[in-house]
Amino acid sequence: MKKSKIILAVLILSMMALIFSGCGGVSGPKTAKLNISIEPNPVPYSSEQGLWWYTMNISESNGVGVSITSLTFNYYYQEDQFIGTQVLVASEFFEWFETDYVPAFSAIQNGIDSPSKDTSEYHDIVIVAGIDDNGNSVEATVRIDYLPK
Repeated sequence: MKKSKIILAVLILSMMALIFSGCGGVSGPKTAKLNISIEPNPVPYSSEQGLWWYTMNISESNGVGVSITSLTFNYYYQEDQFIGTQVLVASEFFEWFETDYVPAFSAIQNGIDSPSKDTSEYHDIVIVAGIDDNGNSVEATVRIDYLPK
């Protein structure tokens, strides 16, 4: 009789463990979290160099590496009047950053200059896109503001 109670108790505990382990739902592999930042932002004009110069930092903060597929610059001036777009594909991105991969919990950075345009205030919307190590598409966006000359 004691043996059957022990078996019953083990079965009940096993069923409870199965039920409670499923309460959180089934989750798949993690998705990378890309972040992009600009230092300084807004970007001051350098009259000595005749351009605006800044550092772009791209990082991953969720523990999954990312292969960068593109870096897109959308250019605007004054009151959000669109000027144009420049897209760097992976090979061009590699030339700028000397890599096209952002490791998990890591960052890459590069100094970037923007040539003199005119005296109008303008800004860029920059989008970095990639595929993480688990096959998920990821991207991050940042606005870069430029101080007038």
